[in-house]
Amino acid sequence: MLQYFRVNVVGLVAGIVIGGVTLTSTGAAAAEDPPPYEGHIQCETEGDRSTCQIDLWLTRGYRAFSQCQVCHGLTGDGSTIGPSLVRKLREIDLDRFMEVVVNGYEGQIGVMPGWGTNPNVMNYIDQLYAYLLARADGVLPPGRLKRYDR
Repeated sequence: MLQYFRVNVVGLVAGIVIGGVTLTSTGAAAAEDPPPYEGHIQCETEGDRSTCQIDLWLTRGYRAFSQCQVCHGLTGDGSTIGPSLVRKLREIDLDRFMEVVVNGYEGQIGVMPGWGTNPNVMNYIDQLYAYLLARADGVLPPGRLKRYDR
């Protein structure tokens, strides 16, 4: 499970601990460290088709994404309103993700509101990050996901 280990003066997460291993300041774990979604996804492959299921922990991130999909598209691949979060998660680190989600962002075309006071996002922000990272890493396919119970 992800847990916060340090908070700066404005309340943003500076890092996370996964099973006792700390992510680096770039938001990426060292090569031997597992990604935050590891252990929360089960995939089966038949021929050239793969189906995946997620556990309750990651389902909470998938559900929190419903707040994002209005602008970033149903699959997180972007829309005319918001950019692709799947692509953005390959470009930004954990600190930047947290900063933008909490405080919002004003870009060339539009403005993303800050979600720092929305409990539907903030209570599940670590799961949201893990879900989006799994999409960015190509581990989870786009679309509706089923849940498995441990």
